[in-house]
Amino acid sequence: MKFQISKNNVQNYALPDSVDLGPLDGVLVLIGLACLFSSNPAESLFAIAQLKLLLRAYWRKGLPPVVLMLFLIPWLEISTSILEANLRLETLNAMLHGSGRAAYWCSSIGLLAVHAGAYPFFRRHKNHDYERLKSSATNISLPKAIGLYFLILLSTNSIAGFLGWGSSLYQIVTYFNQISQVLLIVICCRQALLNEFNATFIVFLLIVLFSSFYSFFSDWRILLFAVFISFGTIQKLTLKAVKRGLFIAVVFGNVLYVWQGIKPIYRAYLVTGKVAFRGDIGSQAVNVSRSEALTTFFALSRDFYFDESETYLFDNTTEDTFYATLRRIGYLEFMSLTMNRVPEVLDHEKGDLLQSNLTYALIPRILNPTKSIKDDGAKVEKYANFKVADSASFSLGHYVEYYIDYGKSGMQILLFLFGVLGGCILLVSYRSATIQSPLFHIGLVFVILQNWGSFQNDAIFVFGATFFSCLCHIFIFRPVYIVLIKLSASNS
Repeated sequence: MKFQISKNNVQNYALPDSVDLGPLDGVLVLIGLACLFSSNPAESLFAIAQLKLLLRAYWRKGLPPVVLMLFLIPWLEISTSILEANLRLETLNAMLHGSGRAAYWCSSIGLLAVHAGAYPFFRRHKNHDYERLKSSATNISLPKAIGLYFLILLSTNSIAGFLGWGSSLYQIVTYFNQISQVLLIVICCRQALLNEFNATFIVFLLIVLFSSFYSFFSDWRILLFAVFISFGTIQKLTLKAVKRGLFIAVVFGNVLYVWQGIKPIYRAYLVTGKVAFRGDIGSQAVNVSRSEALTTFFALSRDFYFDESETYLFDNTTEDTFYATLRRIGYLEFMSLTMNRVPEVLDHEKGDLLQSNLTYALIPRILNPTKSIKDDGAKVEKYANFKVADSASFSLGHYVEYYIDYGKSGMQILLFLFGVLGGCILLVSYRSATIQSPLFHIGLVFVILQNWGSFQNDAIFVFGATFFSCLCHIFIFRPVYIVLIKLSASNS
């Protein structure tokens, strides 16, 4: 079955109404009133108002909220620091090096600039209506889609092993692997639209979740995003939807909490094979088998929760881990540190940093074999004066890099153009006709724009990953998607 949009449908298209938030509106008002008595009343109120704006703008009846998610992620990364400061009974300035308030306002207004640039394109984007999405879901076989998901993963591992990590062609393998993310979203959307929560689907989710821990990074977030996109497809925020959302939040909140608590020890084990290893591991390569890694992960998780370890593995208390989790979600610290140094200690780069980032991001290694190794930590140390270990994954964040180049005002202009860029990609992904199945198109939007919708990712990663994802998934992988749509079709 092929899904196409006629000219009449395009001309008569109207964006669906916003999801009726129901009692959530009242909850947001109560939170806003409580914010008046917090340590950061103005920032807290603005964060709540901004959240309400994003929900009204991008959460539309019967549509998977993939674009909403792309804005909620940077909203969380910017606003979580307010929650941390309020819980500590401190101002943002007191918690974040004397410039926390300036960092928040600069970043949150920047997010509004991105919204202003992208929203007109979102309104023109001919989203698939609920009935067409449901029709697409009935045309997909769950067992076939699951089989194709694991086939893509196995193919990726085989190709990666053949090429080797040092190959200049390895980059395209990472984008090929994102097809499995598209299939994951397709599977979750299918089950949510058809309201089928059978044993096959639940076991599949558990396998995906557990296998995601065999990684140096928190790959389980992809499953969280897929679940959010799928089960956020509603007409009204009912009590059932709230309960389901709270359950998902509790599950993944605990996963995040445990990951934050055991991450240093677990990462050291993945590299060295030693559980109690301390110090700089100097690598991000996984050097243990999947079974060994997952066994150790669950053992560390058990010890972290129930304190059953015979040795003192975990340095942080429960409170320390909680605040460390909030600090990792919130990403204002590097903006604060950078604003203390630029332009007082270091001058604005006036576009030189952006030019360097774009040159590095858009010229692949296969065309430039002498391309240097990407070093996020060097920029963090230079502009934020923050020492980063060789094995750490910190970056300044692209908002911060725009500030370094152009200052507060110029940063907002660039972020508006960044929003326009994302909106254009959204339209291109739809009008390319690469994906004629609405559910596959939802997954396509996610894999192309997932790094665009971020505050903490650095500019090289954002522009490089977004450009090459767009190139691969809309053009190069088109034959693959055509085959996958045919192979995943149900017999009926």
